[in-house]
Amino acid sequence: MIKSILFCTDGSEYSSVAGDYAIWLAQKLGARIEALHVTDVRLLEAPLLADLSGAIGAQPYQALLPQLQDMQAQRAGVILDAVADRCRKAGVQCATLHRTGSVVENIAEEETRTELVVLGQRGEHAQAIGQFLGSSVERVVRRSIKPCLVTPAKFRELRHVLMAYDGSAQSSKSLQVAVELCRTLGLKLSIVTVVPAPLETGVSSVLEDAVRTAKDHGIEPTSETLVGHPEQRILEYAERRQVDLIVMGAYGHTHIRELILGSTTTHVIRKSDVPVLLTR
Repeated sequence: MIKSILFCTDGSEYSSVAGDYAIWLAQKLGARIEALHVTDVRLLEAPLLADLSGAIGAQPYQALLPQLQDMQAQRAGVILDAVADRCRKAGVQCATLHRTGSVVENIAEEETRTELVVLGQRGEHAQAIGQFLGSSVERVVRRSIKPCLVTPAKFRELRHVLMAYDGSAQSSKSLQVAVELCRTLGLKLSIVTVVPAPLETGVSSVLEDAVRTAKDHGIEPTSETLVGHPEQRILEYAERRQVDLIVMGAYGHTHIRELILGSTTTHVIRKSDVPVLLTR
């Protein structure tokens, strides 16, 4: 199971909640946390700074730039020290890391040494972007080769897991992750599949296969075939059954891997009030 967690923090309220989930999982799984803060290099190349360089002249601006970099380093230190303190109080092993550059590239590099990436659904500009998925979050999830846990605005302990299953090879991998997580943490598992129209038998053979797999691994899941649009029905089921975690594949069941996230995945991680674990 998971022994190393990459927690990506920008100091926002959403990343604080992501930290709650990372620490909770680390405690339950006996895992260690690597807390990563990336100073986006674009902050030092923003139009405001360009205007400033034009106003005060290139040479004074170049002299000011190290001070701006130092301010960002100090901010990173405050954020990471707070994470380290939280981990220490929770009895969780933690290492901290500050990088400057591309957020996506740095997370992609660091995730190779861990087994799970945890990040908030939105970042420090959440109020400005409203219901839109944080741009860095979306780019990280697209790029990542590791399972990603995208967390919402509020924390609650995991007790009930919802697995969205479509019978694809990717979905089968997700099912294995969900089953192992439920078995390790003693969680309840529900499995759903979504079809466009009612079935004559009322039960999907795809769903029966998933239930059989879970039972073979010692898990007795509840299951249901839902009718309609997958993204809507998955979220409705999660709310109706008070699910605490949704597990699904990061990509659809097409034979060619999508260059962007499938619409169902994007919709669910954008709208979900509970964390979404995207598997690879």
